Amino acid sequence: MIDEKIVAALFAGAIAIGAMVLYFSATGQPDKLENTPSNFAQFTSNENPEDICAVPAGTDPGQWKEHLGHHPDKYAQCLE
Repeated sequence: MIDEKIVAALFAGAIAIGAMVLYFSATGQPDKLENTPSNFAQFTSNENPEDICAVPAGTDPGQWKEHLGHHPDKYAQCLE
């Protein structure tokens, strides 16, 4: 027979894992940047008009590259 303490521990673990899954799915991914007009305006306001491919000061290079990839029509020369 299975010990009641083992069953209780497994049950508690399953509840804890379920709670964590629900929490993290509800809170989303805070580092993931959404493609919205507001974010586009924020990034383009920092652009260097002489070199639109340059990463603006204070901007994460990875997020900047992701931003450029969302607008290949405007930043085609930056994506080569």
